[in-house]
Amino acid sequence: MTKIWWGSDLKHNLGNAAGYYWHNKRLRESVSRIAEITTDAKDVILILSPEFYKEKYPNMRNWLFTMFEGTTLPKPYVDSIQKADFLLAPSTWVKEKFCNYYPEDRIFVVNHGVGYEFRYVKRKVKPNKPFRFLWVGAHNPRKGWEEVAVIWQHAGFIRNRNIELYIKTTNFDRIERRENVIVDGRNIPTQELIDLYHSAHCFLFPTRGEGFGLTLAEAMATGLPCISTYYSGVTDFFDSAVGYPVKYRLGKGIVEFVGDKYKEETEIAFPDVEEFALRMIEVLKDYNKALKIGARASIRIKQKFTWENSAKTLVSLIDQYGG
Repeated sequence: MTKIWWGSDLKHNLGNAAGYYWHNKRLRESVSRIAEITTDAKDVILILSPEFYKEKYPNMRNWLFTMFEGTTLPKPYVDSIQKADFLLAPSTWVKEKFCNYYPEDRIFVVNHGVGYEFRYVKRKVKPNKPFRFLWVGAHNPRKGWEEVAVIWQHAGFIRNRNIELYIKTTNFDRIERRENVIVDGRNIPTQELIDLYHSAHCFLFPTRGEGFGLTLAEAMATGLPCISTYYSGVTDFFDSAVGYPVKYRLGKGIVEFVGDKYKEETEIAFPDVEEFALRMIEVLKDYNKALKIGARASIRIKQKFTWENSAKTLVSLIDQYGG
């Protein structure tokens, strides 16, 4: 059996750090079913933001699984990734960016996965109940909450009592409601998050850049019709066959990195808010079509983007290139 040591074990699962926390937890669980996780291995997996990769694990091949969301990598990150023996990227887009700083033949793509508990549910629009648009993410402008606010205010949605917007983040421990907008800042268990996906009718993801885009993939797995910027890591699994892509323009912007110690100006995507609003109206007008698209999305995620598939890819790479 393949032997691997897991060198990262994150405890913090809020805000920007949540992605790395769940990536460590779910991938390690799946790898442990097909490989032995032990300190006497010759290969160590480190799922970390580059700023936390300070020193190389001695006497082991270091596989650094990391990402970033801008087009240019800060110099401290460049210095960090060059210490690793191999890089693992969660998407083709991230690999392409890393190739500017690291040998391409030592970078491999291992997509994130979605857990089996994110089950498919066919939605229904109930009489006398508002149609719910859902946004989920860290309280970080990169996740597109500013775009959502602009769309909701200026497209006239805020005056429509037949619809509502549910914003799920983790920056405060309460739920607030103002007109037809609900803001939920609680840290909730996974099952409550899944229930929230199931309660919604359409998922909004106007991201400015993603290493992968796990919340979008989770929403798709449940059959939720999704509208997203068609840019960065999401393009490995999201397109017009399984969702409603929105165009964008590239421009200078700030990316807050996972440690929140500094910010970096880079090139990011700014989704077209007018097209985004039109896509929302399209979903409202023909929800049966949207549900069919959501069902195709669920099938794609459950067939191709699972933690089990991620683990198999990872173990295969270590068998082929590792110590």
